[in-house]
Amino acid sequence: MSFEDRSFELSIIAADRVFFNGRCESIIVPAYDGQKEILAHHEAMLIAVENGQMRFCPAGSEIWQEAVVGRGFVQIFNNRVTLLVETVERPEEIDMVRAREAKERAEEQLRQKQSIQEYYHTSASLARAMARLKAAGKIRV
Repeated sequence: MSFEDRSFELSIIAADRVFFNGRCESIIVPAYDGQKEILAHHEAMLIAVENGQMRFCPAGSEIWQEAVVGRGFVQIFNNRVTLLVETVERPEEIDMVRAREAKERAEEQLRQKQSIQEYYHTSASLARAMARLKAAGKIRV
């Protein structure tokens, strides 16, 4: 099997930057119903992405790259994968102090009476903070 047969074109784009653009052999994203792995020649689809850790293996490399992503979606079409997310950070880019503060704020807000909309927003904030802390390897979730 040739290099081209087992890889696909991957673009990972956040609101503030293009995180990755190149050939890839596999990507695993956090979807609402669990982790989803995408390989070359995957059928066309659109997947909602949740806050969490994602990882991908660039073509020609055996080293997986990891990142924390915010909510968004991944589009798969014609052996091209586009991941569009609110945020994307490598573990070494995460500010641990800010992540801990965000976690504590979200936990405090969850203890207060909130509307349904506020509850979902706070839950998403807590999930993002927990994913960032987990990726940075400072706490176990």
